[in-house]
Amino acid sequence: MTRRNEPLETLLGPLEQEVMDVSWRLGDATVRDVHDELAKVRGIAYTTVMTTMARLASKGLLERDTAGLAHRYRPAISREEYAQAAVGDVLSWLFERYPEPAAAYLADVVDDVDGVTLDELRAAVERRRSAER
Repeated sequence: MTRRNEPLETLLGPLEQEVMDVSWRLGDATVRDVHDELAKVRGIAYTTVMTTMARLASKGLLERDTAGLAHRYRPAISREEYAQAAVGDVLSWLFERYPEPAAAYLADVVDDVDGVTLDELRAAVERRRSAER
C-alpha cells in the first residue's frame, strides 16, 4: 500500500470492505459476481458495486483484466497483507505524532493478549534493541 498523509485514507470504508471480502473469497470475479454475492444479504445497485470496484482498482487493491467483454477483478494483495499494511500505517502515524499516549495504550492492550503474542512482542522488542546497539 502506498503511504499517504493520513492513515485513515489507507483504511477501507464499510462498502469497500464488503467488496474486498467477497473478492478475497472468490479470488477472480466480475462485477456481476460480486454484486450477486452482496445482493444476497443487502440491497445494492450494480452500478454502486461497479464504481466501488473501479475505485479499489485505482487504489491498487484490485487488479482489473479488461481483455474480455466483462472486466474481471482479482485481489492485488491478500487480506493479511492489507491488514498488516493498514495497521502499520495507522500505528506509525500515531507513534510519530503522539508517541507517549500511543505507547501507553499499546502497553495497556498488551496485558489483554495471549502469552504467545506477548512472547512474540517481547522478542521483537529485543531484536530492535539489539539492532540499535
